[in-house]
Amino acid sequence: MRRAPLALVCWAALAPQARATEAFDPAEAVACETRRWARLERLTDPDPRMEGDRHSAWTRHTDPEVVAAFGDAAPPSTTFLLHYAAGWDAPRRATPVLLVHGAGLSANHCFADRPIEQPHPGLAAHLARAGRAVFAVTFAHGHGDNFRQAEAVADAIARVRRVTGAKQVDLVAHSKGGMACRIYLSDAGPAWATRYRGDVRRYVMLGAPNGGIDVGFAYPNLNYWILENRSSAPLTWTEGLYYGRWVEFGERALTSGCYPGQLQMLARQGVGTTAARGQLDVATTYEGGRGQVSVAIGIDRAIEAGGDVMARLARKGIDPRVELAVLAGLSPWTLGLVGERRGPSDGLLLVSSALATEALTRRGARLLRADLRAFNHLQLVYDPRANAWVEEALAP
Repeated sequence: MRRAPLALVCWAALAPQARATEAFDPAEAVACETRRWARLERLTDPDPRMEGDRHSAWTRHTDPEVVAAFGDAAPPSTTFLLHYAAGWDAPRRATPVLLVHGAGLSANHCFADRPIEQPHPGLAAHLARAGRAVFAVTFAHGHGDNFRQAEAVADAIARVRRVTGAKQVDLVAHSKGGMACRIYLSDAGPAWATRYRGDVRRYVMLGAPNGGIDVGFAYPNLNYWILENRSSAPLTWTEGLYYGRWVEFGERALTSGCYPGQLQMLARQGVGTTAARGQLDVATTYEGGRGQVSVAIGIDRAIEAGGDVMARLARKGIDPRVELAVLAGLSPWTLGLVGERRGPSDGLLLVSSALATEALTRRGARLLRADLRAFNHLQLVYDPRANAWVEEALAP
């Protein structure tokens, strides 16, 4: 494990406090072993309202480094990890960057100097070479409650400000990570949550579900893909016919209580029966009921179970002091299959959702750019051309 120079540690200890919640102290962090980053810390927000995310066997962390840092494969949602990219402590003028990962992943999968199962160096290394001080968060639960994760983002920003002395950070979020950032930047959290403190200069979105998502309800066969590939993603069926046997899916189901953040992203996009042609139970998967091979509660009951968060966010614009940039993908080939195709998409998210920025700018936040590129949902994170786009979006 590489540690920060003693002089820098002493300087950080004297830096002004940059608090988040009343309970969180950005001066307190536990150093952890890491092979993929320059430094790794575990931080805790002991506010009891941060507790509550329920893990299943399928949502537990599997990366040994992350498990060791948390001290548990199913850590409490009061904790999160902060990763430091190489060169984070070099003297810099540019605004530091905080990277926020998507569902079912970690910063090690998405951004690390040596990322997991990616063919290229991570976004953190790219931005560090471009002269940025780069940090990344890993949430305790890859499918956890977005309001708690928004608080973790606020806490992480406070820690980054403390160790760098910067007044603001830039946020770069992929997929579900955009929900936490948007909640914080628009003061859309519960009454106890940290209010936006003017500490973000620019917010860059990579395939963020700004208009919501419902792909799991529109394509019944995704349930079989998840089962066959042992994915951590939730099933939109509560029961189904699997290898000739009728199975209750229990904690693998979206509404089991183990996937609160997924429920909060849902918004009706339309059934799209033509795109799902040849699949069984299209109507019952989307609208709810018993079909030939499955039972589903349907999109509307699932939205209700999640609190209809997308409708709530649509009424809350991002703080007008924040600048915005959006990248949407146009390649429907992802994860070895042709995914979402009810319209132009990145394989999981419709372009129309990624580019749904009207609500974000309703209070005056300025949209600097909104671009389309031929990337699938995962390439938005790791493709070198997508990384170069992020660098441009953050400049100057």
